[in-house]
Amino acid sequence: MPNRKEKKARHIFTEKTGLEQEITALKQNLDEQAAKLKECRKEIEDAIVARIQYQEELKNLREENRSLKRRLAVYEPEILADEQEKAEVTAPAEPESSAAADEAGLSAEEREFFETFRIYVVGGTDKWQKKAAEVFPMLHFLGNEKNFDPQALAQADYVVINTNAVSHACTEKAKNAAPKSAAIIMTSNNNLKLLRQKLLATLG
Repeated sequence: MPNRKEKKARHIFTEKTGLEQEITALKQNLDEQAAKLKECRKEIEDAIVARIQYQEELKNLREENRSLKRRLAVYEPEILADEQEKAEVTAPAEPESSAAADEAGLSAEEREFFETFRIYVVGGTDKWQKKAAEVFPMLHFLGNEKNFDPQALAQADYVVINTNAVSHACTEKAKNAAPKSAAIIMTSNNNLKLLRQKLLATLG
């Protein structure tokens, strides 16, 4: 029959064995977590590379768009007038949004040009935003309050901020929410023709 000393030695040995098993399990778990972390880092690196490639492709598309715009501008006015006359004969009536855009001086080419970009608008009065949405239906309007969803600007190419009737907090939130690749266009008036000129000057 084992004495007290032998029982204590067996107890210590059992505890030691249990601790060693726990250490082994912890090391195994740590190795698994390290492997997952390595995989996540690789996914992040791949995503960064893909984003850089996407931005480069987007840049090339913008350059191509500008080049096509310049080439189109050299066409003879008579040819353009003839094409426009044919389009008016065959094309269905334009919706109210297009008519409003025409009133502000937007050509069909300019509307199509704006549609190639993701342009978001923050700020200005509610009345101005409503009128601007009629003239520029291809733009995305987020309101003039600072509680707009910042995730909405995550994919923006351009962010227009009308500082008229908008808080400083809303302006700063829009600037911070926009991706670094996005251009910020500031305006402080409600003249939609001036906004059109500013957009063309920035995008063109």
